[in-house]
Amino acid sequence: MPNLNLDAVAVAVAWLVLRAVYAWMFLYPSYGLIKDWHGTVQTTAILFPRHTGFFAFGSLVIMILGSLAILLGIYGQWAGVVLVGFNLGGALIHYRLARLVRQTHLSASANQADQEALAGVVKLGVVGHVTSAEKNFVLTAVALFFALVGTGPLSLDAGLGVFSMITKQ
Repeated sequence: MPNLNLDAVAVAVAWLVLRAVYAWMFLYPSYGLIKDWHGTVQTTAILFPRHTGFFAFGSLVIMILGSLAILLGIYGQWAGVVLVGFNLGGALIHYRLARLVRQTHLSASANQADQEALAGVVKLGVVGHVTSAEKNFVLTAVALFFALVGTGPLSLDAGLGVFSMITKQ
C-alpha cells in the first residue's frame, strides 16, 4: 500500500471545498437572474444606467465563466482579478438598493397598522441588502486570494501548462 500523505489530502480537499462553495455562490443565482431577465436588467441599471442589457449580459457571463474557472482551476487567477471588480460592483448595488428601500413609504392616508407593517418590512429589506453588500466584500477577499495564490492543488492550470501570474519556487 502506498504511503498516503493525509496532510496533502486534507489540503487538496480544503481547496476543492473552497472552490466549489465559491463557485456555487455565483452559479446558483445565475439561474434566477436568467429567469427574471427584466429584473436583472433593472438591477444592473442601478450601477450602469446606459446599455443596461449589455452590462447585465456581461455580468452574467462573468458570474458563470468566472465561477467555472475558479471551480475547475483553469485561469483561476485571472477569474479572481475579474471577480474582485464584479463583487465590489455588487456591494455598491446592494448599498444603493438599501438606500432605495429606506425611501419606501405609504401615502399619508394609510392606516397605522399598514404604516407599522411597512416599517418592519423596510427594516428587513435594508438589513438584507446591507448584509448582502457585506457578503460581497467577503467574496471580494476570496477572489483576491485566488488572484494572488491561485486555485490550489488539483487545478487544471497545472496539468494544461496554463500561464500563471505566480512563479512556483
